[in-house]
Amino acid sequence: MASDLPRQCPGSGATDHLKQLALKLLEVEKNRLIEEKQEYSCAVVVVVTPERRYYEEATFENETEMDAVYGAIVERAKANEATAIITINLARGKDVKGERELDSYRWGQLAEENQPRCLSLTISGPGMTALSVTLSFGFNGGQVILGEQSDFEPAILNILPNWP
Repeated sequence: MASDLPRQCPGSGATDHLKQLALKLLEVEKNRLIEEKQEYSCAVVVVVTPERRYYEEATFENETEMDAVYGAIVERAKANEATAIITINLARGKDVKGERELDSYRWGQLAEENQPRCLSLTISGPGMTALSVTLSFGFNGGQVILGEQSDFEPAILNILPNWP
């Protein structure tokens, strides 16, 4: 994937470029969701370095595997002097008031609570505030019903161990 991003992050111009790239990636996943017409596994990572950007797909079955997979991605990103990581995950959404609430979360809790499904996008990197966008969706009669897409908002990011 050729890079159209500036070599340095996280200046405001670079952040704008990261947001544009992230929204393009979210559009790809949204279209895939609509085409599949079913919930599919989505855990996509794009790592931005001063020289290039590269794609990784994360596959995991439980929280332990998720931590290991994302931990390895972060280690590779650091080794490549990454300036940003963009993630897109199929998730369940819930407003969180702070890190304390995140600390009490357990794997599968939001599904048990029947919280809405969403595509969750994050951008994070050294020297920048982590940002997120969510796009809620549901299924009705074999069709995907898209909900509201949020604007970029500051995020509490806990899926990328030791990043940034």
